[in-house]
Amino acid sequence: MKILIIGCGSIGRRHALNASKLGAEIVLCDIDEARMRKLSLEVNASDCYIDFHEAALTSGCAAAIIATPSNLHTKPAKAVLSAGLHVLMEKPICTSTSEANDLKDFVVKTGLTFMMGHTYRFRSEWQEVKRFLDSKPLGKIYSAEFVGGWYLPDWHIHEDYKTEYAAQKKFGGGVLLTNLSHLFDIAIWFFGDIQKISGVKMKLSDLEIDVDDSVSCILKMMNGVAVNIKEDFLSRLPRRSVRVNGEYGYLEVDFNRKILSVWDSRAKRIHPTNQAYDSRTNLFKILEDGVSYDLSPEISDFQYSGNDSYLLELKYFMELIELHQTKFDLDIDSGIKVLDAMCNKGIESWLT
Repeated sequence: MKILIIGCGSIGRRHALNASKLGAEIVLCDIDEARMRKLSLEVNASDCYIDFHEAALTSGCAAAIIATPSNLHTKPAKAVLSAGLHVLMEKPICTSTSEANDLKDFVVKTGLTFMMGHTYRFRSEWQEVKRFLDSKPLGKIYSAEFVGGWYLPDWHIHEDYKTEYAAQKKFGGGVLLTNLSHLFDIAIWFFGDIQKISGVKMKLSDLEIDVDDSVSCILKMMNGVAVNIKEDFLSRLPRRSVRVNGEYGYLEVDFNRKILSVWDSRAKRIHPTNQAYDSRTNLFKILEDGVSYDLSPEISDFQYSGNDSYLLELKYFMELIELHQTKFDLDIDSGIKVLDAMCNKGIESWLT
């Protein structure tokens, strides 16, 4: 398959390298010609273009990957769709719901495959959590907490953070649009559609950016689960964790330390009538004559999928094209659902 990569920044480079590994012929397009030519040597690209309209019409590609800044997604997408190319779109789909819905109308008319790049769906660690929740060992799920962040200047250390798309409003940057598209998609994947959102996006630091550097929100899912999400550009030590609280206990994952912890009250809760109640000294008691708890969870290693998830994502996209699939779980509707959530009026802006 011949694939056009539009945008040769970090994520475009990753897609180009992976497409090359999968045996695809690579064509590149970027307004930064020096950067594009450098990547061309790495992936042995068959051609390079500065203009995406020309690339769409003359490259002879079967598919395109849109890896430009978020505010520059829809124009190249429409150009390649008009030329008959299938599309893998990096998240978020764009920066406004009206623009996204207009693109959907365009996609439907073409009858081509359009897939969102919600890469977390292909990560083995998130898939393991999904399988655990689907098996319901904790009984009814009540709530979940997603916490994450990193320090923006440490993200691409060889570049000035102030020039990053994530740092600039005009490119669709900020924590909400840059990071939460993954987590909103995961929340929908785990618990179903969102019923209501309340939250705030803030600028708390002295970083030289004109976008939000911190977001805190709560989602009420249609099935009644409450999901708290906190994310920022300020965490000097990167963090990524999730905790799911259920009827019988909790599941917690520390993705950085690669640890999965499960605590089940049926094995860890000790009633005062139990003979072990007075014989164990390492128990936690809320009250002296109340129930005691063994606080230690069952811990297991948790592997990190790394680049494998991007390879699996690209393989899936190529398979969808071969099967002529236009309706599937990661089609354009999934991108619109996530964007609708991020643009929800329930998320206030405290940027001034």
